[in-house]
Amino acid sequence: MGRGGIQVPGPEWADLGESGLEPKERGFSRRRALKWLIRLGYGTFAFAFALPAFALRSLQTERTETAQGDPLVRASGTQGGNAGDPIAATDLAEGDSVQVFPQGKTDNSLNLIQVVRIAAGEGAEGLVAYSAICTHLGCPVYEELNEDGQIACPCHGSRFDPANDAAVSGGPANRPLPSIPVGVAADGTLVVSGGFSGPIGPE
Repeated sequence: MGRGGIQVPGPEWADLGESGLEPKERGFSRRRALKWLIRLGYGTFAFAFALPAFALRSLQTERTETAQGDPLVRASGTQGGNAGDPIAATDLAEGDSVQVFPQGKTDNSLNLIQVVRIAAGEGAEGLVAYSAICTHLGCPVYEELNEDGQIACPCHGSRFDPANDAAVSGGPANRPLPSIPVGVAADGTLVVSGGFSGPIGPE
């Protein structure tokens, strides 16, 4: 007890600072607060970076999505013709396969389509078309059919039967390639006539 009836702190309070915490406890609290501030900073930066990227990707996907009526053009010149050339139904003999893009939408790889003639026919008869993106891990499949007439993926060996709705015939893929209907325009060239039957690439 001090002068004037004021209690003077005893020795047990001697090591306490203004915050009522010992130096070790104060240091621990500061370190913890600093860690949370760093985490908050990272989170804010990541969100600020991801938001415009997500918005840009959404806009790009919306702008380049395959749509009904899109003319189809060759993706490359490996199967005759030149990249960007329209392709006619008569260009494909039975057993032929070609990869195409919707015209003007080649910047989105998910638009890559595999067209296969599985039987002789007039116009679109005998033609089938599927996504050319493997449903295993998203690799583009080979443009040319393998020796068994199957669509094959170069990455992990998945194979799909074009004459059986692109059903999986081998490899690790667990679902068929999504199909997409194609038609023939007045000039004989191929056009998209509907949407994909399912999600493109791996789910």
